[in-house]
This record gives sequence, structure tokens and C-alpha cells, in this order.
Amino acid sequence: MLPIKEKIIETIHFIADALNRLDSECYIIGASAMILSDVAIEYTNDIDLLTDINGSQQLQALLSEYRIKEPITKEDSLFRSHFAAFALPLLELEVMGNLQVMKNNRWNNVEVNEFVELQLDNLHIKIPTLEEQKRILLLFGREKDLQRVKLIDQKLSRQ
Repeated sequence: MLPIKEKIIETIHFIADALNRLDSECYIIGASAMILSDVAIEYTNDIDLLTDINGSQQLQALLSEYRIKEPITKEDSLFRSHFAAFALPLLELEVMGNLQVMKNNRWNNVEVNEFVELQLDNLHIKIPTLEEQKRILLLFGREKDLQRVKLIDQKLSRQ
């Protein structure tokens, strides 16, 4: 069985052609971004990809054979986006176009302000910096997000 980081990298390679064809910016966020940043997270079931509506629509067309027709979304009162999910061979891909989070009774755009680029062969993948990942997790504010902030803090304290 492949280690989770390898599953993420192989899945990114699997969709590399589609990602290279996007007109929109996209960022890997969530647990996959943490794993790619060498934060001590054991596992994730999916790769979360943040983009805009155009990027979400393009990926739906480019990866149509893998698209989950009626994905089950959870926490609809906390998040909204132009959402699509894809059942890829190793991991699911969840694409969020124009992701927003409900905070203080209003919808707030989720944006990546600081990122690093990882080069995986012919593909450059953008992930938020560790500090930016913390900011986004704190914005989400769920218990699992706050636990992940602690893991990032541990990683930052060792650098």
C-alpha cells in the first residue's frame, strides 16, 4: 500500500494534463496541502482543490469520466462553492470554485494570499505556506481544523 503522500503525488500526476490546461489559478488546500508540507498528518481521503468558478467548470469538463454525479456535501451551512467531486483511482478530488465560509453571519471568500510552488515533473502545484494554511484553518474554525493548526504549530516550532 502506498504512503499517503505518494498517493497524493500520483493522483496529481494522474490529473496533470487537466491541471496544465486550466485558465484559472488553483491551490491544493486542507489535509493534502499539509501532507505535501510534511506536517504530521496520517491520512486523508481526498485532495481539496481551491479555484474559481471557471476552473471548477473546466475540470468538470476535462475530468468528466470521473465525476461523481451527485456528490454528498456536508456542512452546507458553513461552506458554499461551485463544487464538484471526482472518483480518481487512488483518492477522490474535491474541487471548490469560489469557496466561501460563513463567519459572523456573512459569507467570506476563501483566498490564498501566500503560497509556495512544488514542482512535480512538468507540473507546478501551488499550496499555501504553513502560516497561510493556519489562517485558512482558523477561518474554517471547526474542531478538526483547530487540531490541524496545532500540528502546523508543531512543524513550525521545529523549523
